[in-house]
Amino acid sequence: MNTLFMDRDGVVNEQIIGGYVENLEQFELKDHFLEAMKILRSRFRHVVLITNQQGIGKGLCTQAQVDAIHSSLQMQLLAQRTPFDAIYCCPHLASDGCCCRKPKPGMAFQARQDFPDIVLEDSIMVGDSLSDMQFARNAGAVPVHVGAMRHPEFEEILQVTHHHFDDLLDFARHLDLFEKER
Repeated sequence: MNTLFMDRDGVVNEQIIGGYVENLEQFELKDHFLEAMKILRSRFRHVVLITNQQGIGKGLCTQAQVDAIHSSLQMQLLAQRTPFDAIYCCPHLASDGCCCRKPKPGMAFQARQDFPDIVLEDSIMVGDSLSDMQFARNAGAVPVHVGAMRHPEFEEILQVTHHHFDDLLDFARHLDLFEKER
C-alpha cells in the first residue's frame, strides 16, 4: 500500500474532550500506538501525520509548543525506527476557510508535492472524526474510522466509510482486508 495518512488527537494520543493538547505535559500516547506503528511502517511506503490544531489560531498554544510535541513524538518513533515521513499541521481557525484544514485535502496535496511517489487513490486515511473521513474522500483516499462507536458523529461517519476498528492496533492487525480489496 502506498501511503497512510493519520490523524493525531484521538488516534495517536488521548484527546482532551472539549479542549486542546496545549503542551508536551498534556500529550499522552494512546495505548498500543507504538506497537501499531511497528506494523504500519512495515506495510506502507509512507506514513504521514496530518492534524488540525486550531488551538494555535485561538492563542491557546503556540506553534513552538505544537512543534515540541511533534518533535518528542518523532524522537520516540525514531527510537524504534518507525518515524513519520512527515507531519503536517493546520494552525488555522475553522472560520478561516484555509485549504489545509481538514476536511479540505490541502495537507494531502502538500504531502504529494513533497513525496511525488504518493498515490492518493492507493492510500488510506485513519481518523476518529467525520472531518477525517471527509478529508479522505476529498483527497481520493480510503477512509478508515478508529475509536468508539459511540462517537457523536458515528451515524454520519458510517455514511462516509464502512471501515471501522477499535483502535490503531486493531486496524494494523487487519491490513490484509485492504490488500484483498485492491
